[in-house]
Amino acid sequence: MNKSILILVMLSLLPAGVLAVAAEQAPAAEDAVPVLKVKIYAGNWSWQPDRIRVRQGTRVILEIENRDAPHAFLLKAYRLKVHLPQDKTTMVEFMADKPGKFTWRCGRPCGNGCPKMRGTLEVLDPGEAGS
Repeated sequence: MNKSILILVMLSLLPAGVLAVAAEQAPAAEDAVPVLKVKIYAGNWSWQPDRIRVRQGTRVILEIENRDAPHAFLLKAYRLKVHLPQDKTTMVEFMADKPGKFTWRCGRPCGNGCPKMRGTLEVLDPGEAGS
């Protein structure tokens, strides 16, 4: 089964707002990097899902669909700030190479609810990934 379809099916089965994926895909070759693709919806002062869990060393590809006003995806720990135009989908890609919990937020003053627009990236170090 196509890995992208499998992830989308898994996402549709999860409760809204929470994603706990540990990039279970086996690399095609020994030196290949695992990839995790996640669709995120930005709108109504929230991110859906608002949590991503991944193993260190995974290439993360976020497909962010912005449903309302202009926003920005800001993940300071990875030096990412990407503008999200209204009613558009934007791709954000990075290597999850630092273990820990990191907050992302809206990096554009877009209204009174903007400070509530936060999410968490949890990158598991290889020793913790199996637990």
